[in-house]
Amino acid sequence: MVNGILACGRFLAVLALGLALPTGMVRAEPSASLAVDLGSGTVIAESRGGMPHHPASLTKMMTAYVAFGAIKAGKVSQDDIITVSERAASQGGATLDLGPGERISLGAALKAMIVRSANDAAVAVAEHVAGSESAFAVRMTEEAARLGMTSSSFRNATGMTAAGHVSSPRDMAILAMAIERDFPAFRPMFSSRDTTWKGRVLPTVNGFLGAYAGAEGMKTGFTCSAGYNLVAIAHRGGRRALAVVMGAGSSAERLGAIRRLMDQALQAEPATGRSLAGLGNVGGTPPDRSQEACGYARSGKGGGPEMAIAQRRSVPAGWALEVSYGRDLGKVRRELDKVHRQMRGKLGGGSAMVVVRPRDGMLRYRGLIVGLQERRAIDTCLAERARAGEERCLVLNPTMLAGAMDDERRFKMISAH
Repeated sequence: MVNGILACGRFLAVLALGLALPTGMVRAEPSASLAVDLGSGTVIAESRGGMPHHPASLTKMMTAYVAFGAIKAGKVSQDDIITVSERAASQGGATLDLGPGERISLGAALKAMIVRSANDAAVAVAEHVAGSESAFAVRMTEEAARLGMTSSSFRNATGMTAAGHVSSPRDMAILAMAIERDFPAFRPMFSSRDTTWKGRVLPTVNGFLGAYAGAEGMKTGFTCSAGYNLVAIAHRGGRRALAVVMGAGSSAERLGAIRRLMDQALQAEPATGRSLAGLGNVGGTPPDRSQEACGYARSGKGGGPEMAIAQRRSVPAGWALEVSYGRDLGKVRRELDKVHRQMRGKLGGGSAMVVVRPRDGMLRYRGLIVGLQERRAIDTCLAERARAGEERCLVLNPTMLAGAMDDERRFKMISAH
């Protein structure tokens, strides 16, 4: 278990330093960015600002905007008590660890969604406001169209990667300015350094707030497919600016780009340039940052570790066998299914499960047969190793299995905020 935790720690460190990209690999496309002077709405700097991108948890800015509108219209109240649904509680990635049937106020859920990027809180908000997350997503897309976000459509309230769930730096800048303009009373949520839940003080996931002098907010976003995103607002000497970065390959790259944009936008000279509304969006497919951000290449629809992020998984009871391992998810799955069929009778059943394992800045996949009795797991594996070699299987006791699941959980916590 210690080795697993150390491996996960190395993976997090590599992501933070921006070293997940293998040596010599050339990125297909640069990140997209822009900076806007908030006093005049003038674009100060821009690079690929109209290009489509996966928004990741920048999505929660639109989730908040729609919820703020419902509060302002008197349809819901921050004091409303939400009973958390099974669906909301099952969300993976960054969460508040809400359980089914648990109760939370709408105001507390909104703050957790923004400060902690909590996916369970986001779905709870969506269901409370619109009855279902899918109905809420329709409202999100409608609001985007009304605001002139011509490249944006939404399929969920969290930012999990989905077909048709897309935005652009230009559109996210428009949304940030709309939040500032239409709901100034809610601005403190985006600048808060922490939130409190069940007596615990939980710090913000937005590192920009403590890394840039004059930082005010707004929101981070990250999935493997999206890369590292950030919408930020800061002030200096009476001037305020907004900057957006989407598709950075690491958190360090994201922060460095935001710093440069902010410094340029907050310089003493008067802002000159075109308006944000005058910057057009362009069509196309959002780039996939999986290789740069997480060290793996997606393999078709739903490939890669994000297939496991959408739902929270508990540790299976009993012992387990690892019977396949590697970087190719499809190959690991095929080998797992084959071996499980061969061993099912000797093992007395069991269930197949693929677990994500961060290792040395890259991702591996562990094909496990779980839910086994101790004696059957040990005897079967020993017999198979004697017959087919030492690499045939590895026995995991309940503590080791919990460690494997904890490695995956830690990965998920950084994979959707």
